Amino acid sequence: MIRPQLRVKRLAVSIALLVALPSSAFALEGLSILHIGDQESWLLSAQGNLRDDPSQALSFYGGIDRLASVIDQQRTAATAAGYSVLTLNAGDAFLPGPRLSASLSNLASAYSDGGQDFYDAMAMRYIGFDAAVFGNHEFDLGADVAARFAQVSGTTYLSANLDFSATSAFSALASSGTVAPGIITTTTAGNKVGIVGLTTPLLPTISSPGAVSVIGNTAGASAEQNLIAAAALAQGQIDALRAQGATTIVMISHLQNAANEINTVVPLLSGVDVVVSGGGHELMADADDVLIPGTTASINAHPVAVQTADGNSALVVTSNFGNRYVGELVVTLGDDGRVVRDAAGIPIVDSSAMIRVSGTGADAILPDATLNATVVQPVKSFIDGLNATIIATSEVRLNGDRGAAGAPGSFNAGVRNAETNLGNLMADALRFAGQTEVAIQNGGGIRASIAAGEVSVGDTFNVAPFTNLVKTAQNVSAQQLKVLMEHTLAGASASGNATGQFGQISGMQVRYDTQLAAGARVLDIVLDDGTVLVKDGVVVNLERLVTLATIDFLAAGGDGYPFVLAGVEFDNAVNSVTYQEALLAYITASTADGGLGGQILASRYGIENPLDRQGRLIDLAIAAPVPEPETYAMLLAGLGLVGFMARRRNRNAQPA
Repeated sequence: MIRPQLRVKRLAVSIALLVALPSSAFALEGLSILHIGDQESWLLSAQGNLRDDPSQALSFYGGIDRLASVIDQQRTAATAAGYSVLTLNAGDAFLPGPRLSASLSNLASAYSDGGQDFYDAMAMRYIGFDAAVFGNHEFDLGADVAARFAQVSGTTYLSANLDFSATSAFSALASSGTVAPGIITTTTAGNKVGIVGLTTPLLPTISSPGAVSVIGNTAGASAEQNLIAAAALAQGQIDALRAQGATTIVMISHLQNAANEINTVVPLLSGVDVVVSGGGHELMADADDVLIPGTTASINAHPVAVQTADGNSALVVTSNFGNRYVGELVVTLGDDGRVVRDAAGIPIVDSSAMIRVSGTGADAILPDATLNATVVQPVKSFIDGLNATIIATSEVRLNGDRGAAGAPGSFNAGVRNAETNLGNLMADALRFAGQTEVAIQNGGGIRASIAAGEVSVGDTFNVAPFTNLVKTAQNVSAQQLKVLMEHTLAGASASGNATGQFGQISGMQVRYDTQLAAGARVLDIVLDDGTVLVKDGVVVNLERLVTLATIDFLAAGGDGYPFVLAGVEFDNAVNSVTYQEALLAYITASTADGGLGGQILASRYGIENPLDRQGRLIDLAIAAPVPEPETYAMLLAGLGLVGFMARRRNRNAQPA
């Protein structure tokens, strides 16, 4: 339902419009845009794999069935008030992991044509979207799965900068109109609204699109240059839709961060009215929006007005992630079919809201019974089976958080900006699976933390949800290893800038300085056996070659990794072990075989501190130097920490 304060806003704005508009302008039409994005297979709840569990308050929020009820409620109220409604999806509708695995396991022949269906697609068809944009995660399992999902999603998937002729499946979908650069939809009053899609130019490096290419991308160009090229393609589609009679333009863009739309793309466009952003997980909310407990808005406005190249402005909105919120933006279309603007060219906002999806409290909503029965319950049963299979116990929480920037030396450490214990565990698992001396795992491939206590099979899927396969190389030189480490640290900073390329490592210690220029930050690389490969930024060992394990996503250039450019030659072998399977095997293998024997000990995987000079990744820009040995020993003895520090040093001793 429409909240009372929103009705007041609508009434006040409508009266103001009637006073401000010329007397001939009587054919006003309200347009309600309901928007979501970054659903990422969070079908059960905002917690992930639990539903309405008293031990996890977050599990009472989110859920695809409750989201469907919120959308239906808002759509019904808007229609009753005389508004037309657009329901838009900003991409990343699914994410590989245990919840998507339920679809792959249960629905292999479930669709009406006898082929693969998806619980996520079942929910999309049931809710009904006017359009969706391709995000990066749609391609995580390859182009064929992306095409199949679009085919059964029940909506039109859009992107003005993807080549839909690249595969036979996509070409067929383009011919049928299931995928397109843009579309025109007609409102109740007969106004034509053009909808344009735009996908992140980073797609080839952060996902697995195969033969599907990003039009206008230039190899070696900066991220901003490729965004500018994407903006030109979007403009071409905007112009084409306007030439076909569209009077209002809405762009759905999945550019990984709303700042890319706000700062780079939208200012280059002309003739666009509203932009629905996806990919960045930002929570955009006004002061009167009721948020899920424990969350805060990262952008304190919904929408944000951004000046465009034609001197007007467009409204930019985004809606967090994981089926936690439904965004609503209401504007008015004038008698010319265009969004009504004020004297400064800014679209007038009739009302806006970020509506939380809640199963508890005063705003609790009843879940949609159909989706609860056909999607939530079967997925929950599948997950319950995984979670019931306990493989280990952990003495500590394993940190798989993304990490967030802050003041230098006081940022929130996560797998994308610092060494963490889960990052170490993942890298060790790759090294164990590949039987190599060193390993590199990108932080972007680690998707969840693990709580202290029992560890289940489900936890390993949550942490390592993609179909990344273990790859090995036998003859990696110190120079090549330095090039790789320079890349993994290129986006790091003393303030904790988080990037997916940030590497978690095994088998070596790397000292670096983020105050130095990217590409010249690695000062020392020392193998676990004490061999020094790099000293004071200079490669000092030209003879020693090391064996290396990583994932095929990175080996193929994912996250921009320069394995090919550096000349690293990988083993020409059939890869069949995923990094999830490597993690599972490492945790469960006996200690005699180099595994953990089902015990994740604090002495080996304790919480890492980015401010000390212990561990594997040491940023000398923020890490405090260790006192002289005698002073240090006396200090530790006084604090009773001698044994603790000895255990800490032993954490670098990894499996053979």
